[in-house]
Amino acid sequence: LELLKQWVVSNENWQVRGEAVKQIATGWKHQPGILELLKQRVESDENWQVRGEAVRQIATGWKHQPGILELLKQRVESDEDSDVRCEAVKQIATGWKHQPGILELLKQRVESDENWQVRGEAVRQIVTGWKNQPGILELFNHVALNDPFQREHEFQTNPRQIALEAIVKQYPDHPQTLPLLQDRAENDPDEKLRKWAKEKLRQLEN
Repeated sequence: LELLKQWVVSNENWQVRGEAVKQIATGWKHQPGILELLKQRVESDENWQVRGEAVRQIATGWKHQPGILELLKQRVESDEDSDVRCEAVKQIATGWKHQPGILELLKQRVESDENWQVRGEAVRQIVTGWKNQPGILELFNHVALNDPFQREHEFQTNPRQIALEAIVKQYPDHPQTLPLLQDRAENDPDEKLRKWAKEKLRQLEN
């Protein structure tokens, strides 16, 4: 354990630090000081993958400890790396779904996070856990029309498409759904999304 702790704090290779975080969190969970060590990594490790691993381990292993939700919320708000914010969003939405204010936190990410990945993850989590809440269809419509995503790489996932897919799946008979799909098939600036919407329209017509 002492060797692993040393690696977590001082090894220059982020992969070694990340692996040590995982091993300590799973193998020595009940040892005193382990949570503090992980919190320290969340707040101060220079590598986003190590911070993300520490977030994941804390959220799954220390969920019922006081202050954990606050720690994760802080990461959602302030971590400079989009992958860490994504991980925190995912952990909050799955582990604290019934806490008051979680849907609001996700909506805030959908509407204001500068990163497409975080916005997309927040939409995905809302689809999974809150699709029957009032106002969600309106939120998805807004995202499908207004999310500022601009494709730079093939692998990127367009939040407008995530929202549109959710609308088509969850609200297929809503009077707004077909016109929205037609509009996106013609007018969305993202070629990949236009293609998907056209294909969906073809399927619906058959």
